[in-house]
Amino acid sequence: MLENGPMGSYLSKRMLKTFVADGDLAGSITVKEYEGRYFPPDMIDIPSHLKRMQLFDADDSDVIICAFPKSGFHWIWDVVTMLINNTSNISKELPGKYNLELGVRKVEQSPPRVLGSHLYYEELPVSIRQKKCKIINVIRDPRAVAVSSYHFFTKIKESKWTGSWDGYLNLFLNSKVLFNDWFTHTQLWERVRQNNPSNQIFVLFYEDALQNPFNEFKRLARFLQLDVKDSMIRTIAEQTKFSNLQTFKEAAIGHNPRIGSSFTGNKYPLYRKGTEDDWKSYFTLHQNAEFEQIYKERMQYNKLQLKSIVSPGSNDTGCVMCVEDTRYGSKL
Repeated sequence: MLENGPMGSYLSKRMLKTFVADGDLAGSITVKEYEGRYFPPDMIDIPSHLKRMQLFDADDSDVIICAFPKSGFHWIWDVVTMLINNTSNISKELPGKYNLELGVRKVEQSPPRVLGSHLYYEELPVSIRQKKCKIINVIRDPRAVAVSSYHFFTKIKESKWTGSWDGYLNLFLNSKVLFNDWFTHTQLWERVRQNNPSNQIFVLFYEDALQNPFNEFKRLARFLQLDVKDSMIRTIAEQTKFSNLQTFKEAAIGHNPRIGSSFTGNKYPLYRKGTEDDWKSYFTLHQNAEFEQIYKERMQYNKLQLKSIVSPGSNDTGCVMCVEDTRYGSKL
């Protein structure tokens, strides 16, 4: 790899970019910038890695979970893996190993594969787009994403994070965090669904899956054209409850020094809380009002909206359709 030599080290350092929160807010975080996209600061040889990723040969059976970071990829990866294998056994593997832009060698294993990505559709390997592989687009309340990413990204040693929650929220709203901007990510994926109706893209709202995992996982199984009995889906829903998943994964990989070495305390921050509204413990009333206003301005033309923001007085979370629900599998 280029970064093994002096020139590679020089190029790597040139990619480093440090963002500072506005005004008197305390917040400073370092990322690696490549072609306008922000990657983990400890990621090695990004240009060559992304070039290799584009050469990835997708199989028709591959399933790709696409989500902005901290939107539930790890959880849904385990659910989909269990559905495909028709098993109640949780995988001992770390789902992050199957992330396309972060680890090519692992995803080159034999299909069928459950892969993941935080990238835009146009950035995915050409073969995935040409073969129209099944894609699961996971969307989570961005306030929960902000809190979860605050606890995760700031623990990456090379991010050299200093600051407070207030400073991080400012950076998040200004697209100065890993993988840039939640709003742009969500808008671009909706545009893909609208402009490419022949693509097999399933939208899963994190909050809906938390509230009614059986219904959402059953929809997933139908989308994936899997013959899974209701009893197995219920068992999978029970097995992948946050507390169960957290206990199992912690025992399996939580103390692996190789995995945790990039994080403070040398421990990979596997799972934190996985609840719907933990964000309320962080957002002040003023911050929430400002966030809701930004959401309504930037997402006003999106067909799929979040009830928890657009209609905060309701008891429902998840999505509210401004027009007819055209999500793949919405009528199942």
